[in-house]
Amino acid sequence: MAHKLAIFNMKGGVGKSTSAYNLSTGLVRFHQKRVLLVDIDPQGHASAALGIPIWQIEKQLKDVLQRQVKIKDVILPTASGVDVAPSNILLAEEEIPISGLPGRELLLRKAIGAIANQYDYVLIDCPPNIGVFSVNALMASDAVLIPVDMSYLGLLGINGIERALSLVREQLDHPIDITGVLATRFDARNNLSKEVLKSLQDHFGSKVFQTLIPETVKLREAPSFSLSIFEHEPRGAGSKAYQDLVDEIIAIYE
Repeated sequence: MAHKLAIFNMKGGVGKSTSAYNLSTGLVRFHQKRVLLVDIDPQGHASAALGIPIWQIEKQLKDVLQRQVKIKDVILPTASGVDVAPSNILLAEEEIPISGLPGRELLLRKAIGAIANQYDYVLIDCPPNIGVFSVNALMASDAVLIPVDMSYLGLLGINGIERALSLVREQLDHPIDITGVLATRFDARNNLSKEVLKSLQDHFGSKVFQTLIPETVKLREAPSFSLSIFEHEPRGAGSKAYQDLVDEIIAIYE
């Protein structure tokens, strides 16, 4: 049965999708794991970064959540070896109808349950909010990985993340755990980065990953070539950091 992990933060621009698709690719590339990336963010950035032509897909995750097709019918293979259940902005247009469906919090969990035994890891890229899609992602996951950028606003958002997780645990009775907190856009030359990192470590303790994802142009460039950072700059700081993160994840779960 797959390890199911949501990549979640309610703040945008924290490297959530970047972490989702690079972690997915790294698990395949370095550890030969079977990985499904579920892109429940209507922006579809993780799907696009892995080469999925998101504006040309005939079926997508919205159709699964509306119970029109099975999730196996929308999964697409990619050159990286990661399977993807893609989305685009049409998912956002269906948010209100999907929110009115019976058992709306469990739609994704039930869909994934049908194919989970085919994968070692299911990673879910969440939208930057706590709407019905993020709740579905959290309810479908065993644990959550929280990317936090090294800014004052990034740190300010921690209370909101914890309230969202408390809602899932207490109101929806789902005991989701925090796999780890990932410091992103880290710049060792910047005192603010160091201060935010220390605050995260003081707050979350050992839950903060040892890996620090650096602020690099190459990480921002890679999606435009439909490449992971491992192909785009294999010897760069970003590639090294995400490989270290992959190894930390493997150490937790294997």
